[in-house]
Amino acid sequence: MPRVRVAILGASGLVSQRMQQRLSNHPWFELVAVAGQSSGIGLRDLAWNLDQQRPEFISNSDILISDINSNTLAEELSQLGVKIIFSALPSKPALRIERNLVESGLNVFSNASAYRMNPDVPLVVADVNPDALVQPSSNKGMHACSTNCTLIPVLHPLSLLHQRYEIDSVVVRSEQALSGAGWKLLHYPDEKANAIGNEIDGEAGKIIEEAEKILILSGVTWDVQCKRIDEQDGHLVHVVVHLKDSPTYSEVVATFSASQFHKPLPSQPEYSMQLIDTEPDRNQHLWNGQTLEEVQPSNDLSAGMTTTVQLQSVENGTVVFRALSHNTIRGAAGGVVLLAELALFNNMLASVDINPSSSSSES
Repeated sequence: MPRVRVAILGASGLVSQRMQQRLSNHPWFELVAVAGQSSGIGLRDLAWNLDQQRPEFISNSDILISDINSNTLAEELSQLGVKIIFSALPSKPALRIERNLVESGLNVFSNASAYRMNPDVPLVVADVNPDALVQPSSNKGMHACSTNCTLIPVLHPLSLLHQRYEIDSVVVRSEQALSGAGWKLLHYPDEKANAIGNEIDGEAGKIIEEAEKILILSGVTWDVQCKRIDEQDGHLVHVVVHLKDSPTYSEVVATFSASQFHKPLPSQPEYSMQLIDTEPDRNQHLWNGQTLEEVQPSNDLSAGMTTTVQLQSVENGTVVFRALSHNTIRGAAGGVVLLAELALFNNMLASVDINPSSSSSES
């Protein structure tokens, strides 16, 4: 079966390049367009800044960057046969551009924060609240958002606790990698020096409101602090959850181990969450989920898609854990591509005529 034609909004940003990496050899999706500020430039001519080698598909691509601000962008993408769009835009331009594309009947899956708290736009983590993804009731395209990158290592364990126990309060302390701010902290020493050790403005509020929307939580007390540290990738969170119940340590282990999301999606790892006995370590666990011996994100879509969790203690209704996830993979590009895979698998995209369960990597 033919692959679904897709486009990316944003050309040279870190998340856009992670999307390009993931879509280069995707078995269900064919990247045919990229829109950005550098209109008219060849995709293969843009600087490639990821650690991994530029995928052969990108190096050989004849894709020219489309003008992200063009009034005819929706028409241009439709003429190319694009059905699905992945947005890696900053929040402000995403407000206007994503809405216009959705109203034109195109399906937009967004990593931007612009519409996350809009009551008419589902905020979905594919392996946490998949039922929140609903088919559009109008002629518009589907519009769905993925979450803030730091929420993922909090949410995977917290969602399992929420399924079984009543949560009273949550304390979160995050240690967030430089790449969470895009290229600037990786490329500019002064920016990096000013950021390390400081509270990340607005981050705590995003974690709280997005967690409450996804888990449909109310009446929970939150204490969240988010700081930048001198690591390239990977967000580590230290979490204390106070429950109104008093489970044992073994009962929480069983809770964390029992519920796993299983769908045959290209980006879905064998385990969404892996429980370990030691503190999560970026050198060992950042790429958990990988199936190949070497890290090859363009060929191994499950690499970096597993959240790694250490359950530290359970006592008198207080659960303490640490968790690590890859912020630009699981918390960004990988998560939003997984979301589109879920929508396609569930036949929610009316304009897309494909049966992914019978499709292959052959185009």
